[in-house]
Amino acid sequence: MTDNTATILIVDDSGVNIQLLRNVLRRYNILDANNGPDAVRLSLSEPKPDLILLDVMMPGMDGYEVCRQIRHNEKTSDIPIVFVTGQTDPESILNGFEAGAIDYISKPFNVVELKARVKTQLAIKMARDQNRRLVRKIESINLKLTDSIRYAQKIQKASLPKAEFLTKLLPEHFILLKPLDIVSGDFYWAGEVDDHTVIAVADCTGHGVPGAIMSMFGIAFLHEIVGVKREKTPAVIIEELRRILIEFLQQSEDSEVKDGMDISIISIDSRNCRIEYAGAFMSVYHIRNGTLTELRGDHMPVSYGEINRPFKNNMLQYQHGDQFYLLTDGYASQFGGPQGKKLKKSGLRRLLVELSHLSMQEQRKGFEAFFDNWKGAGEQIDDVLMMGLKV
Repeated sequence: MTDNTATILIVDDSGVNIQLLRNVLRRYNILDANNGPDAVRLSLSEPKPDLILLDVMMPGMDGYEVCRQIRHNEKTSDIPIVFVTGQTDPESILNGFEAGAIDYISKPFNVVELKARVKTQLAIKMARDQNRRLVRKIESINLKLTDSIRYAQKIQKASLPKAEFLTKLLPEHFILLKPLDIVSGDFYWAGEVDDHTVIAVADCTGHGVPGAIMSMFGIAFLHEIVGVKREKTPAVIIEELRRILIEFLQQSEDSEVKDGMDISIISIDSRNCRIEYAGAFMSVYHIRNGTLTELRGDHMPVSYGEINRPFKNNMLQYQHGDQFYLLTDGYASQFGGPQGKKLKKSGLRRLLVELSHLSMQEQRKGFEAFFDNWKGAGEQIDDVLMMGLKV
């Protein structure tokens, strides 16, 4: 609709009034009706009227009833209705607005005022129709994007270690993954090198699609470093991961893209009851007989950074029944609880110890239930990933 092609339906039981309005509004396409039933019928015509000028006092069905019927029909409910009537007492005006009119013009009308009000109402209708078209277009684009992202979610899930493979490597373990968006910037990885089991948990820069793309790089690079090159020392794996990522993304001091990931990696030597671990801005938590120890990683990123020294490899002699937890910062960073604050590391450490006596699967349920209860009606602020295992 343009201003000159707008269609106006004039409803009045007086032929003289209809003709007068036709003359005043001759720049527009005009439909007219001299009774209520015809007005309701014409409101359903195609193309629908863009505006209805409606008299109140008509034999049979009066203007209020016409207005109500048009408003209650979903096919015509969006047509603006303006009463043009001599019924200008406060009660009549109130009845008109209650019936669904958007404006009220008294008879005898001022031609200049009527033209101005008609032009204003048509402009509002044009803007509203344009907004609806834009909303429909945005919804269509959003649907296509969402469908694409949901397919990307399937690809991302398929790239993660299969449950059967993890169960073979780690008979007692759990994984809690709660993406902020459809896809996640957090990921986990597992592999075997000789008699070592290598486990990684990582938090890529960002979340949603950018984080998910980075996670796919991380997964692919770990397959190359561990699966192909057969590297099993955590610090060396992270060092090589950083080197490949910097080279792949062409990172330098002046580059715009300095995205990367935080990561923790453990290598389990079950023959010698020994665990090696290393981390980039991430820790591994170790619980033995109800006592928790934080195994800290280096304060360096897996990307180009101001500090680029070698990562430190650490070693721990474990005992059967020891539990280890690798997790990203999303869990501890969640706002919630009675005061709407972050859980923080202190709260996380208490919870780890509190749930450590349970089986791995019961722990997973406990961590998820606590997180959901802590978050409450608030919004999740980051991807959440936690892996627990008992050796």
